[in-house]
Amino acid sequence: MLMRRIRLIDNPPEDNGGGAGGNDEPVDWEAKYKDAVKHSREWEKRAKDNKMAADELEKLKESQMSEAEKTARRINALEKENAAYKAEKQQDAWKTEVSKKTGVPADLLRGSTLEDIQAHAEQLDAVLHPKPKAPQVHGAERQPEGVDADSERRSYLHRLLGNE
Repeated sequence: MLMRRIRLIDNPPEDNGGGAGGNDEPVDWEAKYKDAVKHSREWEKRAKDNKMAADELEKLKESQMSEAEKTARRINALEKENAAYKAEKQQDAWKTEVSKKTGVPADLLRGSTLEDIQAHAEQLDAVLHPKPKAPQVHGAERQPEGVDADSERRSYLHRLLGNE
């Protein structure tokens, strides 16, 4: 017969739950914490020193650049900025054009290409300007054929006036 041992909470294991095996010395958690903080501070200091060294190296490289290289870098940055402005202006023109065609306000339109803007305008147009639905007539099959509200009035008038 196989028997299992059940350990009760009231009876803790004899190794004090520290997992130290036969070691009866208590663990100094405060010392471990201080050691971890000290280690963390060392790495923090190293990271700051590396950042300062990288900044210093960047300044040194920049100071060694010729005026032509500095000018070329500046021109490159300005060309990128100019291209971004032109793209934004083109997108605004497309939004205005699509807005006039669809009736959707231009400030609601999103997209970076004409096709994207048109697709977004179509989606918004369907929501903002839904197509009217045909009225539904309930009980139309229950109306007598050839008789409607006007024909009843006419027959009443004919009977009243004697024009049958």
